[in-house]
Amino acid sequence: MRRGSPVTRRIAAVALAVLALTPAASASAGHHAVGKRLFVVGDSLAVGTKPYLPRSLHGWRIRSSVSISKHAPEGAAELARRGHSLPPVVVASLGTNDDPHATGSFEAAVRKALRAAGKRGCIVWPNIVRPAVGGATYAGYNNVLDRIAKRNDHLRVVDWSVMAAHNRGWFGDDGVHPNATGYLARARAIARQVRRCRRSLIE
Repeated sequence: MRRGSPVTRRIAAVALAVLALTPAASASAGHHAVGKRLFVVGDSLAVGTKPYLPRSLHGWRIRSSVSISKHAPEGAAELARRGHSLPPVVVASLGTNDDPHATGSFEAAVRKALRAAGKRGCIVWPNIVRPAVGGATYAGYNNVLDRIAKRNDHLRVVDWSVMAAHNRGWFGDDGVHPNATGYLARARAIARQVRRCRRSLIE
């Protein structure tokens, strides 16, 4: 039986080398797919946090759709429209402008946002700090976030309410919008959860 020519043997060797490297290449591609990309959807608190977030997420590509008075259903609908174009990690700063009596509507918005992110995505959601409206506090909204997060690893809650309770000097008369120190702390807390989200997706 004749052996192949030197050129044929070299081609065969290259082919075998490519096959041997294929699993590693696939793993590398999968890792790269969960790159440092972030989308932020939110209200005036997201507007205030926006200048500080890049400082805490060096090397991340951050895109945002933030505006004053944005409501949770509005933000969730936007995420749903973007669908597959969303990056793996999303920050949702939503709920502060919504009626605290309407916990069912808020829960529906949170679940819609999670469906938009999909099983390959992760959402970071700061909980709500705002004085009671019409006799209702925002504890119901925060309970919704905690309950869903306990059952779904794709939702990470930033405990903004605890941070605020320990740092009342961050806030002005409205009890909602912090000063620069508060926004910087909020950005850092969000960034920590963003990095945890990304790690959970690539592990």
